[in-house]
Amino acid sequence: MQRAVLCFLFLLSYGFAHSEPVMASDPVPPVKPITPTSPHDFIEGVDIPPSKPDATAHEATKETSAKPKAVDCEIDGATVEQTMPFNGADIGDKACGVAAPVKLLGIHDRDHRTSFSSPITVSCEFAKVFAEWLQEDVLPAAEEHLEHSIVKLRNGPGYQCRRRNNQPDGKLSEHALGKAVDLTGFQLGDSTFVSVQEDWGAETREGRFLKSIHASACKRFTTVLGPDADPNHKSHFHLDIGCHGKSCTYLICQ
Repeated sequence: MQRAVLCFLFLLSYGFAHSEPVMASDPVPPVKPITPTSPHDFIEGVDIPPSKPDATAHEATKETSAKPKAVDCEIDGATVEQTMPFNGADIGDKACGVAAPVKLLGIHDRDHRTSFSSPITVSCEFAKVFAEWLQEDVLPAAEEHLEHSIVKLRNGPGYQCRRRNNQPDGKLSEHALGKAVDLTGFQLGDSTFVSVQEDWGAETREGRFLKSIHASACKRFTTVLGPDADPNHKSHFHLDIGCHGKSCTYLICQ
């Protein structure tokens, strides 16, 4: 019995002597990272699910991206087509643009109808001033000085995204804001043509007519430039309603 006990103790001490000691300083194996089976799998407690789209933000985006609407512009005695607003940024110059543009096609009353050589695209504000000038000043002056009605105006397009005098830089032209138009002549009912370039300054009925409407234009527009202004305007009248001076009350009449 005593011999068996001694044998057991010998075997037990031999096992402890040949085992690998576990040290407190041994490094802990790294934790295996949690990886999804696909890039789109959701792992509970690790990933945050995408938030539900904000319906309010979506509606705001829809409103912002919506196309602008044409603005109603009624002018008595004028043939007008509504058109969409112009944004200069769409053509590379954000300074250009017209918020409420229209196309003027002509003016009329009970007895006469006057057309334009091409549609005049301008702001509604300018279109009203221009139409009133034609109806109240130009047509009566034609009857007085020329004894004939005007059947057609020869005109420029109105809106053009450009700088003054078609220069590559410098101040923005009022044409670029839809606040200006150029007129080169007037076709009468008897087929006579009154030319700004040819008849300006002449002591004729055509010359007196042009002087008369130039003077009346200076009472309605903020800028009136004719052949006496500079060589750039020798062939036409330039009319605009641009702002001059801090109070926008300064007038240019040349």
